[in-house]
Amino acid sequence: MSDISTLEKKKTVADRRSAAEFFDEVAAYSLCRDPAEREKMDDRLWNRYGVTGFVLISDMSGFSSTTRTLGICYFLGMIHRARCMVGPVVEGNGGLFLKCEADNCYAFFERADDALQTCIDLNASLRDINKNADRDGMIHLSIGVDYGKMLLVGDEDYFGDPVNTASKLGEDLAGQGETLVTNRALELAKKPPDVSCDQLVTRISGIDIQYKRLNVG
Repeated sequence: MSDISTLEKKKTVADRRSAAEFFDEVAAYSLCRDPAEREKMDDRLWNRYGVTGFVLISDMSGFSSTTRTLGICYFLGMIHRARCMVGPVVEGNGGLFLKCEADNCYAFFERADDALQTCIDLNASLRDINKNADRDGMIHLSIGVDYGKMLLVGDEDYFGDPVNTASKLGEDLAGQGETLVTNRALELAKKPPDVSCDQLVTRISGIDIQYKRLNVG
């Protein structure tokens, strides 16, 4: 398992395979019926793409109500504004801003403190943005953060248990403006955030996930 330094991400991305090549390898793996060969292919995938780090996934709140009130074009404009805000904050804290899908944003971090500081900075930026917005035009993010091993495909995408967990926290469990962070991610922070935390637990695919709600607002 190789770690990635976000300070050297340009070189790392250049050395890594593209998403198309990655999925070609995954397709070959899925079609292989020889257990020994599949194990070798699994090892190759993890050697080429495997990293350990922190996943941050954000989701925008209020899609249904805003769309019904002001229309889909208005909400798409809000998504654009959110994307333009999230990317620089992620990269300003040493993160890798991977992609956006609809109103979700995805980022990778090497260090816990950088991921947590990004959560704090995003909420601070939104407070400033929302000062001059009417109620329907306010942007609110729900954020999930987890830590673990994953497959990172250049600067394009990632896959693995922490991605699934962060997605569950940010998209399904976090309320408007909430930041949910797993215990295993929070415990690795050298400088824990100066915010209050509520201990919570949820069950995902039969596994209990312990996490905290960071009260950053």
